[in-house]
Amino acid sequence: MIVAVDGPAGAGKSTVCRLLARELGYTFLDTGAMYRAVAWALRRQFPDGTEAESIRQAPLDESFPLRFDIQDADLRIFFSGAPLGDEIREPEITRLASSVSQLAWVRSYLVGWQRRLSADGRVVAEGRDTTTVVFPEAEVKVFLTADLATRARRRFQEYLAKGISVEYTTLESQIRERDEADSKRPISPLRPAPDARVIDTSRLEISQVVLILVDIVRSRERADPPRIEAGP
Repeated sequence: MIVAVDGPAGAGKSTVCRLLARELGYTFLDTGAMYRAVAWALRRQFPDGTEAESIRQAPLDESFPLRFDIQDADLRIFFSGAPLGDEIREPEITRLASSVSQLAWVRSYLVGWQRRLSADGRVVAEGRDTTTVVFPEAEVKVFLTADLATRARRRFQEYLAKGISVEYTTLESQIRERDEADSKRPISPLRPAPDARVIDTSRLEISQVVLILVDIVRSRERADPPRIEAGP
């Protein structure tokens, strides 16, 4: 079974999906991290170039030094053989990843990886087009969302916890811009799949969202209607 979860920035997808995968005993596939990794690698390879030049020069083929693997039911990312971690979570890399993700050939490169990594099934995959493009046949499709203020606050607290300095108003503006770019891009725009369950997490705790998703997945496994419904 593949559980595909989409939604805008700050909706809690990564945290919820990681906990969901752990609860189910599934692999967690963070597709957003893959786009951040490409952005980080471009900045590393072309430090003196402009953003447009860096993206244009990217040789996204077998010669590109990024590699992705699943280890201990989690995504691992390597650049020239060295593991990548929180360096791909910096605000500047997140901003660049938004530009990178709008390019068709970048998306094609990473969708290929995402499908290979999920070939054995039992995967919880989160991103912005996992239900519509990457895994349109996923057995469970969910779209997590929340209001802008809630999402900005969550992302701000996440950065503070990691010791990353950022202005709240700047962050909120960046998330608003990311929402617009993701929803209006011509390639794989952010939108709920027609058969996705839409869940507003604005007034829900992480533990509540995880329980809702566990019930949806278990119900799908039993081919029974879910017992728990999401509310605003």
